[in-house]
Amino acid sequence: MEDCVFCKIIDKKIPGQIEAETEDLLVFKDINPQASVHLLIVPKEHVEDIRKDTGGYWTLIGKLAVKIAKDKGLDNFRLVHNTGEAAMVKHMHVHLLGEVEKDRDL
Repeated sequence: MEDCVFCKIIDKKIPGQIEAETEDLLVFKDINPQASVHLLIVPKEHVEDIRKDTGGYWTLIGKLAVKIAKDKGLDNFRLVHNTGEAAMVKHMHVHLLGEVEKDRDL
């Protein structure tokens, strides 16, 4: 999608702090982190949110999130996905928030 900021990061039209990449997904740091580790896991294909996911991205994202958490030695992490008006960017993405305590304010 032409005006989607995540599509522009995926296409390398604007910079992003890339952490990982697979054939189908891109992982980059959130510009407004809410935890010591705050990454966005994004399908390279423009999909609005999980309700429009016909490519199995949800499963791929989950597997990659677990791998990233293990590679980073995260004992605690949280995955968050927003849909509709709850999403600031209308491109499917999952927030991986690392080292989140149970008394968090997130």
